[in-house]
Amino acid sequence: MKFYRQTILLGIVFVFLFVNCASNDTKESTDGKDQDSKSNSRSANLEDPEKGGKKFGCIEGNCVNGVGKYVYDNGDVYTGSFKNDVRDGSGNFLYADGEKFNGTYVEDKKQGPGEYSFKNGDKYVGEFQNGQINGKGTYTFKDGKSVSGDFSSDGQEGIGVLLEEGKSRNCKISGRKLLCE
Repeated sequence: MKFYRQTILLGIVFVFLFVNCASNDTKESTDGKDQDSKSNSRSANLEDPEKGGKKFGCIEGNCVNGVGKYVYDNGDVYTGSFKNDVRDGSGNFLYADGEKFNGTYVEDKKQGPGEYSFKNGDKYVGEFQNGQINGKGTYTFKDGKSVSGDFSSDGQEGIGVLLEEGKSRNCKISGRKLLCE
């Protein structure tokens, strides 16, 4: 009977560890790289000697149901609200490559108003849906030009008005390329 209990307990521990491995959320960027991956085990406050001894996991606050700071093993950092062990509510995400998102999450995805700063100096301010750039917004290029309009397909498609040196032109966005009249 003791052996049977130990076997069941070992099986439960294995299932728990396997289920808590990882959940992926990809960040929206112009280069299409997948990042923003995270482990659901928010109670971890561990030091990994193979990663230079840096702490990762939930390092501050309540990263299950509350407000906290979570450091991902790839160096990304999320500070904000959590609900049921996922990002939910307002928060700031600083990617290891320097890109930033400040806005709202619903069930671990960017949703509603937000601001995304790209590492090349460009910035998008506007609506996000289901983790992607979708809806009304303004994309500002690092050189000062901006396009305001309706974006879809994670910003790859849309229509808007380009403002360049005080002049406006109607434009279409197709495959992330700007086609203006």
